Amino acid sequence: MSGIFGIYSKKDCIIDLVWGTSYLQHRGQKYCGWAVIKDDKMVYDHHKGKLREKIDFDKVKCIEGNLGIGVVSSGDRQPVSELSKYGEFLLAYDGNVMSAGELKEDLLGEGHSFTGHFDPTYIPDNVLIGKILALNGPVDGIEQLSKRVKGDYSLVLLTKAGVIAARGWGRKPLILGRSEDSYVVSSESCAFTNLSLEIVRDVKPGEIVLINKDGFGTLKQLNLNPIKYGTFEWVYTANVASIIDGVSVEEFRNDIGAMLAERYPVDADLVSEIPNSGIGYALGYAMASGIPHIRIFIKYDYADRSFTQGTQEERQEEAKRKLLPLTSLIRGKRIVITDDSIVRGTQTKESHVPRLKEAGAREVHARIGCPLLRDKCGYGKTTKKKEEILYVKMGMSRDEDVKRFLGLDSIGFALPEDLAKASGKSLGELCLSCWGIS
Repeated sequence: MSGIFGIYSKKDCIIDLVWGTSYLQHRGQKYCGWAVIKDDKMVYDHHKGKLREKIDFDKVKCIEGNLGIGVVSSGDRQPVSELSKYGEFLLAYDGNVMSAGELKEDLLGEGHSFTGHFDPTYIPDNVLIGKILALNGPVDGIEQLSKRVKGDYSLVLLTKAGVIAARGWGRKPLILGRSEDSYVVSSESCAFTNLSLEIVRDVKPGEIVLINKDGFGTLKQLNLNPIKYGTFEWVYTANVASIIDGVSVEEFRNDIGAMLAERYPVDADLVSEIPNSGIGYALGYAMASGIPHIRIFIKYDYADRSFTQGTQEERQEEAKRKLLPLTSLIRGKRIVITDDSIVRGTQTKESHVPRLKEAGAREVHARIGCPLLRDKCGYGKTTKKKEEILYVKMGMSRDEDVKRFLGLDSIGFALPEDLAKASGKSLGELCLSCWGIS
């Protein structure tokens, strides 16, 4: 996963660029980078780590330029640069090329080469994409990309003509915003509010947009089918302050929580959440059920998102480190606990439920904001192996099996039709592949 940001500003853009990108940090914490055009030259930098920890504000605030892109990534270093007969550009992208191995072999077979990598057998997705764009030019290259890759993406290119933004089949969000001085594109609208930017519209699936001093202009609209919106963006990935394809993330989660309360009622003393992604579901459940919402886990402010860590060991360690239980509020209580999803089940079984029981909880009932995951995600999430998923690993297809395995008193999952109702989309418009629905 990555967060991408692009800007044209009548004034120097670097500070708004850095801050806009930093509001996307929840989408990736492994690498960060930025690029601007200064004096007709492209200046860029990237680092391992979080943007605000790595960037030298005293240095960058002296950089003058009107065009720029920024990126935070959980995968590879970005942005990447390319120079071709079509000119120089820098690329940042969010997504996953499922056919990366095949694409690499095809390009090698066509006589192309890759250099500058420590492991010559590993070519990052963004380098493969950059090669296709360099060979065909930005617009034709993006069209070729849609024909040659299996997967999905959103991307931004920094060119001397402006920032070019493109969206694939819809799973990776991309939104346009503006202020009196600036035109921007971002993975999420949460980057807009504190920069005094207003939402213009979402980039349409298949659309290629140019952003420069003239504002927004559609360079080409590709006919990509089937369009599939990224359901997991509302369920987990996106910031609750964002609006994704016209749908408020917070309101989506509140609505799902209310549906869970109606479908799975229970006598309980309090509703709480696994923070932070479970908060919206807990609030919706509490409002619909009349059971008070009381926080019993506090998220340590300096912890990262556990789901976006690179390995299972790192996910486990981060999950354990980030939550501080409030034992005085737990003891003797019947608790409804909400979370966005159950993927591997390890954190729930080995950390969350035992800690509640050890703190004296009488009952623990889980309510989950999406169906039980049944397959890996090929579109940019961290669950890349089907064998990691609880449904597959333990052969659990019934809620009752999951309840016993996790040590819960009851469990309830949202249904696919709940996701459709909360998003205002039809089931056919939603990507549901990780729940075993094509």
